[in-house]
Amino acid sequence: MKWWWLGGVILIGGLLTINENWYGDAAAVGTPAGMIVATLIGMKNLKQKQRLKFGLFFALLIGMTIIYAIPTYSVIEAEQLLQHQYEHVRYIDDIGVSNEGWNPFQPKRVYLFEIESEKRILFLPDSGEIVNVRKNRPL
Repeated sequence: MKWWWLGGVILIGGLLTINENWYGDAAAVGTPAGMIVATLIGMKNLKQKQRLKFGLFFALLIGMTIIYAIPTYSVIEAEQLLQHQYEHVRYIDDIGVSNEGWNPFQPKRVYLFEIESEKRILFLPDSGEIVNVRKNRPL
């Protein structure tokens, strides 16, 4: 295994670990991970002189996609922001969402928090918007 493959595997593993632990799986790491794999496969067919030039270009491109894939707020930052507005804030889980259209950098999950008197709100990790969740009423 070449050193750049090992570096790519470590980078993808690091992205997935950070995404799970800090961002509640909200970061869109599929785009940068796909670019890393495609770059590693494509670099195999280049000559030695071209590898350095294209490697630096794609490293910058992958770095930019990583920056755009990470949401603005982590779970901890969202909780701290909500604690300024509400007394009791507790992170419950992250919830998957789907949107119309296609944006490879849009978060695929939102944070669910429980606030005062068992009221629940959704926190959008990209924009910081808060959405109230209505309780289900029995029929």
